[in-house]
Amino acid sequence: MAKNKETQEETPEKVLEPEPTTEQADLETLESTVLEEEVEADKFEQEAKENHDRYLRTLADFENYKKRTQKEKADLAKFANERILEEMLPVIDNLERAVIHSKETRDFEKMLEGLAMIQKQFLSALDKFGVRPIECLNQPFDPSIHQSVGQADIEESSTVEEGSVVSEAQKGYFLKDRVIRPSLVIVAKKADPKMTETREDKTEA
Repeated sequence: MAKNKETQEETPEKVLEPEPTTEQADLETLESTVLEEEVEADKFEQEAKENHDRYLRTLADFENYKKRTQKEKADLAKFANERILEEMLPVIDNLERAVIHSKETRDFEKMLEGLAMIQKQFLSALDKFGVRPIECLNQPFDPSIHQSVGQADIEESSTVEEGSVVSEAQKGYFLKDRVIRPSLVIVAKKADPKMTETREDKTEA
């Protein structure tokens, strides 16, 4: 009996921990939520910083590209005529030779032949850049490429069609498919029979 009593005295009493209250649980949940939000905020802040740095780099690259493009455009405008001028220089050389030669000779036929060759060379140089003359003689008048500067009367029996170009006062030119200068032309018009009779009567008188 005494032995059992001793055993009971040696057994420590079990300490009961108090159960967490509702307020404590809510506080722990709140602290956990705040911690998660701080972590998320740090993450978003880091991403925002990286995006801002990426934006600044992209903006700098764009500014460099814009400056480079502007310089290339300025150089292109500055030297755009270089190739055509290179083609024109031989024409000028031949004109100078023709002028010198004209002072040494009185052979009009050879001078005319030389000028015709220079004209052909000049037109060939222009053709390399898409510049070509407008063919208009005996063609129907076309206001998109022709500009009328006068009319020429034609007789009823004439084979020339009314409204066609009978004379060219100034040659026009295309650049590719665009008219850079219209042809100045004289257009055929059928003569008024009454006006013709009046002129004939005055001549007979």
